[in-house]
Amino acid sequence: MKHSKFKLLLAGCTILLAQASHALVSGAGEAVLTIQNSWGSGYCADVTISNNGSSSITDWAVGLDLAGTSIGNLWNGSVSGSTVTPAAHNGSIAAGSSVNFGFCANGSGTPSVATLSVSGGGNTSSSSSSSVVSSSSSSSISSSSSSSSSSSSSSSSSSSSVVSSSSSSSSNNTDCQEMCQWYQDDPRPLCVNQDSGWGWENSQSCIGRTTCESQSGSGGVVSSCSTSSSSTSSSSSSSSSSSSSSSSSSSSSSVVNPQGCDGYATRYWDCCKAHCSWSGNVPSGVETLGACTTNDSPLNDVDASSACDGGDAHMCHSLTPWAVSTTLSYGYAATSSGDVCGRCYEIQFTGASYNGGDDPGSAALAGKRMIVQATNIGYDVGGGQFDILVPGGGVGAFNACSDQWGVSNDELGAQYGGLLAACKDELGWNASREQYKSCLSQRCDNVFGTRGLTELQQGCNWYAEWFEAADNPSLKWHEVACPAEITARSGVDRGFLNDISNSCN
Repeated sequence: MKHSKFKLLLAGCTILLAQASHALVSGAGEAVLTIQNSWGSGYCADVTISNNGSSSITDWAVGLDLAGTSIGNLWNGSVSGSTVTPAAHNGSIAAGSSVNFGFCANGSGTPSVATLSVSGGGNTSSSSSSSVVSSSSSSSISSSSSSSSSSSSSSSSSSSSVVSSSSSSSSNNTDCQEMCQWYQDDPRPLCVNQDSGWGWENSQSCIGRTTCESQSGSGGVVSSCSTSSSSTSSSSSSSSSSSSSSSSSSSSSSVVNPQGCDGYATRYWDCCKAHCSWSGNVPSGVETLGACTTNDSPLNDVDASSACDGGDAHMCHSLTPWAVSTTLSYGYAATSSGDVCGRCYEIQFTGASYNGGDDPGSAALAGKRMIVQATNIGYDVGGGQFDILVPGGGVGAFNACSDQWGVSNDELGAQYGGLLAACKDELGWNASREQYKSCLSQRCDNVFGTRGLTELQQGCNWYAEWFEAADNPSLKWHEVACPAEITARSGVDRGFLNDISNSCN
């Protein structure tokens, strides 16, 4: 269904692509809030916390002035009320470095950083200040500042500075922006550089206009024009000394109300020919998933027997997962049976482990997202389970990898769980995330790097680094149109599916 009625709203509006930033300095810390996207009834923002001091910041907290808006989801941090504290992986900030978190909110207000609290950071000559910067020529800018000083000593306590401030600014802008209402989700950005599929622009995912308009039922391109006027004033500061504290590594989710169906991710790579590589398993007119020979050369015969049945057809090495950004990756997965070949799913990790308990990798994965294409099915894969293709992830019920790669079964780790499961057997189940990641990376290099299997080595190390060596993390999922990058690599393109399902099955 095309929503042409929304296009009429653009006639009297000028689309502003300028980003507005709000900065606040406290001791060695500086927090900068940047609005990445705004569509009248909501926005998405990024907050960067930098360490301008001479030693590490050991903990931080950012208080947000949400200006009447409400957070819909947040990543790389935990929120209580309007105060954001670190996730397990970004509580410490080395001198000269920075960390960030992001969030999307509903409402038309303009957010700002209200308070910043840091522990540590050492000596700094920076004064506390707050400012708002916008490239829109119609806004007037006013900044206020107050000085605050702190010092560090050789004692065990560290200086903690807290600055609260709201900047004074006023603006009157007519702001129009088109967004994609993706089924029942919050509006998402439209892609500027591509018309179809899902893409990645301005450090976030976007949807091509044609893909957005091809949805069945509700959803489509929406637009909102609004005239905003805002003013805030005054600033205050206070500083105090307190004992340093580090962020908790609990497995609580850093995502506020992620949308979708409940599920979890497992991992495998068995080197067999995939279910979707057989012509009878894909819809009429859709190309099958390519299969490869033992030396990873493409096979032209779609009816070639699988290596797990004595043939020469294997999984191609190009199906390894890859990072699009620090918070988004693309990949392929086995799902439950049915008409799944070529369908894509967006999965958002919640920070918990499906196994229960405190899995440090799952906690660190909170807020990250993947889009995966179904290339295989598993008769032991249930609804909501995504068995992600990861070299060294475990061979599962079948194993053609030992022969294809010339490795022993022991080198491949546990049959279910692969190299990470072997690391946990070696290190125990209470080791740190860094210990698991280091062990996993070493095993990836030993199995694949020493044999010149570069693509497989990179995919295996992706699991250690981007995926944080997470063990069966819980997630929320929903079906989406496939990004062009995914279909280009797999060759399986079902076009703009008109039967994308919102059901949880």
